[in-house]
Amino acid sequence: MSDRARSARRTPVSALVSSLPIEPLLAQPGADPLEVMHRAAAQPQTRLIGVVDDSGVLIGVVPILRLAEAVIARISPETLLADIADLADAARFGHVVESRFIRDVMVRTAAVRPTATADEAFRLMHERHLSGLYVVDDAGRPTGYLDLLELTLAYVEALEADRSGSSGSADTTAVD
Repeated sequence: MSDRARSARRTPVSALVSSLPIEPLLAQPGADPLEVMHRAAAQPQTRLIGVVDDSGVLIGVVPILRLAEAVIARISPETLLADIADLADAARFGHVVESRFIRDVMVRTAAVRPTATADEAFRLMHERHLSGLYVVDDAGRPTGYLDLLELTLAYVEALEADRSGSSGSADTTAVD
């Protein structure tokens, strides 16, 4: 692996967030999924909604697909019925249909600290099948949002620059 590629993987999340500014999209646990869907549509670059408690601490996340399923299940449940193939799908459908609040659709928190590396952030997104992550402070409050597509693009650009003959050194970062 080249020095530039190694450096891209070690780039701190804080550098990526500051160069790829996407505002976090946050909701309270008691928020209505349809209202949150309207807010998400106005901010399409954020593909993962953060759920925060009254003190602003991240307590869960809602992937856009999961939010869409919750809204569709309330309006047109038969649309989702066609995809039920086994008992696990039936149980998931039952949960989605019963979802009345964001807390009903959220999944466990997905976040990194600003000191985490791009590699660590990518691995967490990959492991959890998420298209984004929240960057949180020491108290667990969101300070930024990191998107999978932009994280991947920053990494690929560093690799392409390395392949095109740019000088790569260990102190060069993937993001300028």
